[in-house]
Amino acid sequence: MEIRKLQYFESVARLRNFTRAARELHVSQPTITTAIKRMEEELGVMLFVRDKRSVVLTCEGEIFLGKVQNILDQIDQAVLDMQRLSGEQDWTVNIGIVPISGAFLTSVLFKGFSSQYPQVCYKIFEVGTYGIMDAIDADQLDLGYLILQDGVEERYDICRIRKLELKVLVHKEHPLAAKQRLTIEEIGQEKLIYYPDHSFIRKKMDAQFQRCGIQPKILIEPVQMISVYSLVQNNVGISFCLGDIYQSLARTEQMVSIPLAEPVYCETGFVWKKGKRLGEGARKCLAFVQEQCQSILF
Repeated sequence: MEIRKLQYFESVARLRNFTRAARELHVSQPTITTAIKRMEEELGVMLFVRDKRSVVLTCEGEIFLGKVQNILDQIDQAVLDMQRLSGEQDWTVNIGIVPISGAFLTSVLFKGFSSQYPQVCYKIFEVGTYGIMDAIDADQLDLGYLILQDGVEERYDICRIRKLELKVLVHKEHPLAAKQRLTIEEIGQEKLIYYPDHSFIRKKMDAQFQRCGIQPKILIEPVQMISVYSLVQNNVGISFCLGDIYQSLARTEQMVSIPLAEPVYCETGFVWKKGKRLGEGARKCLAFVQEQCQSILF
């Protein structure tokens, strides 16, 4: 039996009038009269006693009314529960960040965004670029903050956030620390604390070394960023960083960052599934981070 017919019956029973019920439900009176008649035929009982002046429930109608009211109440509650759940989900954001550039984002979110938008519930997952892409494709993440690579616009909707320069990270007492800029040839002579094969920096620097016909002297390839910074702090070798992000993760008094003679830049930003409707929490997050970055000079 259709819910619509149950609503017709409940309205007529409550108002004791077909005309008023039709007006309340914004349908014609014949529509309700026909629906009630077919309902009685389907149930095999009379639900109303009708005359020219009144509409009265039969005993069977009284019993049926109690059951119908219970059904409609449950439906109303289910709708409210789903609307409430939808509202909560609209303010929930799952964000994936890449370790190399995510330090900036987490500081912005924890220091400012949380206090300005306490209603937003967000979770941050630190994973690599390809892990973020896979998770977005599988609807496990709402947003991904990563280094924007060529062709990313074809696969995702994007929001550009920062432009960063690739720099060489050295101990302040290293012979290269006095240089204003460094050539690939100079870097190729040093022991490298390198990044994993899948990292943006590794791919960029591999291309630079290959272009100059240089085989880099790789000393170690740490998995954790903190290990990279710790080794540079102890003057074990040199490494690379994007902009000055390392300053929020390491003791900067022990290190300096030096740009390349031929500058290499990259952009970081948010990506999300193409065409996906972002919840209110995700939209607020994007707007907040963009606003925070407006004063940053690239």
